[in-house]
Amino acid sequence: MHGQTKLDEISSFFSLKHISFGGIVDTHLHPKQMKFLSKRIFNYTVFSSNLDTSKQILSSGFVSLFIENSLASHVQDFQSHSSRLLSVDLYFKGNVKLPGFYHAVCGDFNMHLDKYYPIYFNQPQIASKHIHRLFFHLLSHGYEDYTPINLSDSLGTFHRNDQITRVDYVWSCPLLKRFALTACIFDAQDICTSDHNPVITYYDMSLLFASTKLARARQLKRQTRRVFKFDTVTDIQWTEFADKADALCDVLPSTFSSWHINQICEYLQSRILKAANATLPSSTVGNNYTPK
Repeated sequence: MHGQTKLDEISSFFSLKHISFGGIVDTHLHPKQMKFLSKRIFNYTVFSSNLDTSKQILSSGFVSLFIENSLASHVQDFQSHSSRLLSVDLYFKGNVKLPGFYHAVCGDFNMHLDKYYPIYFNQPQIASKHIHRLFFHLLSHGYEDYTPINLSDSLGTFHRNDQITRVDYVWSCPLLKRFALTACIFDAQDICTSDHNPVITYYDMSLLFASTKLARARQLKRQTRRVFKFDTVTDIQWTEFADKADALCDVLPSTFSSWHINQICEYLQSRILKAANATLPSSTVGNNYTPK
């Protein structure tokens, strides 16, 4: 396929599905070609790893990360660690860097997880061998792949002739998986020529805002935060909270149902928080406070 056609398909799909960060592997485009063609994409900024020419690689062997422009503008640093590994650092207003290492491991693993689970649980001496090492590391360190439940049992992530299987994954690290909302395998056979279907995982955007707020508070040396005292809430207060939340959710159902899932979650979160602040008991605690 012509290189520009391939990139147009990718960027159009990312825009259609509201993808903020889109990772792709093995496009069979040379990194220089990818760099040239990506300049013609107006809604995403593309970061690509460097191709390792010191080894004999049968495929294109490099990865690219498409970042929607509103977020790409916050990229402060970008590094290609190897042909298969790249990283970006995002900074927000006030030179605030997101704390921790929020990341996902994604790509074509050339192995079905269902075939590995019996080995992992029943044959530990084999589970960590070289061929299984990556799956073993991910499962042993708290990563999770939110295997989608699709309407069709025949929909996998790889299809060729009569073979349909699931070999593509998005593994969320322990920090990131707390913000996972939902996931799906998208049937892309009608809109692109790839033999793989995309795996999409949606995360709550409060990941960015909450982390930025906490980091900013640390910069300003704030020592306290507000917590709600749920154990002391009375039935009357719960009723007041529910009534307040209902009153704040005044958008039309037809408008609400048309929103993207991140917009829905942000809307509900803001209304719930406003209702809680107005009706539920709370107290101010130190940043190191741990609920008992």
